[in-house]
Amino acid sequence: MQENREEFFYFILNHSQECIIRCDSSGCINYCNDRLLGLTGYSADELAGVYVGELIQNVFAKTDNHIELTDAFRNTDVIETVLYRKNKTCFPVEITVVSTVFNGEEVIICTAVDMTRYKESIAKVEETTMQMQESMKARDAFVANVTHELRTPVNGIKGHAEIMMEQEQDFQRINYLKMILDCCSTMEGIINNILDFSKLEAGKFQLDEKPFSFYDFISKMEKMFNMLTMRKGLRFTLNVAQEIPDKVIGDELRLTQILNNLVSNAVKFTEQGYVGMEISLNTKINDEIELFFMVVDTGIGLSPEDKDKLFKSFSQADASITRKFGGTGLGLSITKELVTMMHGKVWAEGEKGKGSTFSFTIRLKTEQTQESAEQEPSIRKWKYTSNVTRIAGEQDLMYELGSEINVRELKKYFEKLNISMDMENWQKAESFATMLKQLISGGSKDLQRSAFRMEMAIRKSDCDKARDYAQKVKEQLMLEIEGFEI
Repeated sequence: MQENREEFFYFILNHSQECIIRCDSSGCINYCNDRLLGLTGYSADELAGVYVGELIQNVFAKTDNHIELTDAFRNTDVIETVLYRKNKTCFPVEITVVSTVFNGEEVIICTAVDMTRYKESIAKVEETTMQMQESMKARDAFVANVTHELRTPVNGIKGHAEIMMEQEQDFQRINYLKMILDCCSTMEGIINNILDFSKLEAGKFQLDEKPFSFYDFISKMEKMFNMLTMRKGLRFTLNVAQEIPDKVIGDELRLTQILNNLVSNAVKFTEQGYVGMEISLNTKINDEIELFFMVVDTGIGLSPEDKDKLFKSFSQADASITRKFGGTGLGLSITKELVTMMHGKVWAEGEKGKGSTFSFTIRLKTEQTQESAEQEPSIRKWKYTSNVTRIAGEQDLMYELGSEINVRELKKYFEKLNISMDMENWQKAESFATMLKQLISGGSKDLQRSAFRMEMAIRKSDCDKARDYAQKVKEQLMLEIEGFEI
């Protein structure tokens, strides 16, 4: 029975994946399992009585015919070293050394694990990582160089087209130049998206969080989007919750980029109707707030299958959309990354042919000072018009008809409008008419209708009607604003 147990014990040792060495207190080997013999090329007879230091060098030290671990490894549980073969080559191993007393004699057991494949794997991973880093560096350099080279001719084309437009009087040629400028703007957007995407992929993209006025920011966004939608004959609506604080800390530029991507997409895919934006306060905990943004349109809509593709790089809901509307499909992918960096989430909902809704959350910190606490109630007074919700507080007096700032701005834009119409630069005239329409939004219905008709006449390049309606607007302003003259 004892012989069977011993035979079974040696059977287990010889089929172990670890190399096992047993030696006496002087370090003389008296047993090695088959795993060690197979890896080193020795036979059992060749290793019998051999000093263990011949196989595992620089680990043991012999003193008075007794071996101990060297000082370097005395307090180490697992030792990284090498195991020598019969042909004097070696391979990496991790060894553990234990000693015990058996039948009145000290026995030392060394177990070694072959680390060759592990080390090779680590080396391959390191090599692959280095190759990837070099590849990413080369890609980043290539993207930077290409986008720089692209930006130079685009800026050149745009600059020359703007100069030609100022001098051109033929309406058809002006339209051609407008198309060139629109194409340049599209190219600039694509170049910027590629650069941002490259930075995000390389992990080099960082937010620049600074204090800013949320309501000043919204006012700028409203003006920009109102002009964008008007050019396509769409309505733009904006609604902002009054409980949102004004002084916040965040990356204003990247928030602008997110909203610009979503609203520009909504305008691009909407032929008629409106584009709307709503902003509400989700939560406020200590000095941190979570805002909920929603962009709604009456455009081509989304199918359930499209939603999974929207936020993936170089992807759009339908391949035909790329051909019809253009774009790289990077805008929404970048938007999602930016929202995630701002500790938020983004969603898309819609139905084919019935418009779509894009919504997202972000987190901002609040900057509460005594001055801002006193100003907030007046800043967050909102004025609703049939087309858009605007700020009408102390920081935006230009919307209060008849105020000093309002009158000064009216005179300035009427002068610019007259010059643009004299030069028949209808693109600039349209932008000035839009600003005038906003400046008199607080006037009577008749005044607003006249401003709208003036804008429509300018948009159609109808010089006579545009001048007539411009004169009518001036006359009505003189009646509604005491002492107003141009």
